Amino acid sequence: ANSSIDEGIQRHFQSSVRGATSDEWFESLHASKELGNGMYTLPVFASAWAAGELLPDNRFAETSGRWGERSLRGFVAGAPPLIALQQLTGGSRPMESSSSSNWQPFQDVNGVSGHSFMGSLPFITAAKMTDNLAYKSLFYAGSAIAPLSRVNDNAHYPSQVALGWWMAYLAASAVNATDNPQSKWRFYPYLSGDGTGVMAEMRF
Repeated sequence: ANSSIDEGIQRHFQSSVRGATSDEWFESLHASKELGNGMYTLPVFASAWAAGELLPDNRFAETSGRWGERSLRGFVAGAPPLIALQQLTGGSRPMESSSSSNWQPFQDVNGVSGHSFMGSLPFITAAKMTDNLAYKSLFYAGSAIAPLSRVNDNAHYPSQVALGWWMAYLAASAVNATDNPQSKWRFYPYLSGDGTGVMAEMRF
């Protein structure tokens, strides 16, 4: 965000997609924005959860219900820190400020893409629910669709959509860790007087 990398990727993406011989790619990616619209996704999560509760003997409904419930919990867990980080970074949209993607705390609220968070959360949640490598890879690939739409629409810088995706990943991981306390791998934030990082724990 605070380097020339953000703008470089943004310019390359805009020239490659918008400058293509056909606008088919642009229109397809633009339509994916709605995957991150909470007005649509939250009712879908709630409906899936309700279906699972009403039809507990139906395998598809039961699985969908768990996915809906975990997606909603991920939203509840991730939305507050997302909003706080939007304020703390204070980043602006492309062409919106002379500071570009640089963080200007409390000056704006676009430092983290909310659409990226909402659009990637259900896919990451689904990926966390399966052990099938093919499905897991497919779901993780799907989690990039909404974030790409925001770069495509010139609505966010790459760092802002990456942060939105990462917040969704952390929220889905927190829910998954709660539901699977015996998971072999766990990741924790690490903070000491010498610096910060991530600590990994493997149980065996």
